Amino acid sequence: MTHSGQRTVAILLVGALLFVFSGCANRSLYSWRDQAWRKDAEAICMGKGGYESSAFVERMRRINDKGACGIWYPLKVSGALQGYVAYSTPAVVNCPMTAAVDGWFYHVVQPAAARIYGAYVTKVQVMASYSCRTRNSKAYAKVSEHSFGNALDIGAFTLSDGRTVTVQHGWRGSAADRAFLREAHSGACKLFTTVIGPDGDSHHYNHFHLDLARHNEDGSYHYCK
Repeated sequence: MTHSGQRTVAILLVGALLFVFSGCANRSLYSWRDQAWRKDAEAICMGKGGYESSAFVERMRRINDKGACGIWYPLKVSGALQGYVAYSTPAVVNCPMTAAVDGWFYHVVQPAAARIYGAYVTKVQVMASYSCRTRNSKAYAKVSEHSFGNALDIGAFTLSDGRTVTVQHGWRGSAADRAFLREAHSGACKLFTTVIGPDGDSHHYNHFHLDLARHNEDGSYHYCK
């Protein structure tokens, strides 16, 4: 075989290997379209009235993003509990997350704020909702639940008495702030399948990450840190 022939064969082999490895990588970045439970969960939530269309919850067109990312029935949410808790910036999430967040505020956050501060939460800082990326934006990591509108990051709570409790400073702050944030965190663990706060890892030093990932086949396993 001539030198040019050997070079051509080498190029073809490299190309074939890249194709194989690329295919494996793409399969590891599972798509929203390939996981039937995602569409089922969204459709069931929409069908059972998991949200009410209002000035604070607006239905959007399907998001069919690049690669693995997308949402079947996305919602643009500017406030929880029909606007009683305003969002610092509108969040793009799916219906199950919208319903779970409402439940969290109603059953956990507001009762904790009333008991500890004698006030109620009027606004929260939304640090992230839908975003097409890997977990913690790390190269070659698994796809984040943010990529499916199945996650929300909360950084701070503003109360009716004017105070603001941040996750970053309140987690190890005053006794009241510590009690409130820990109750909000532990209560979230009963409603979401993934909850990560400042004690979870360095990436979450300043916010709570909440999502509804299905960690096992029946979705019964909860990850709470």
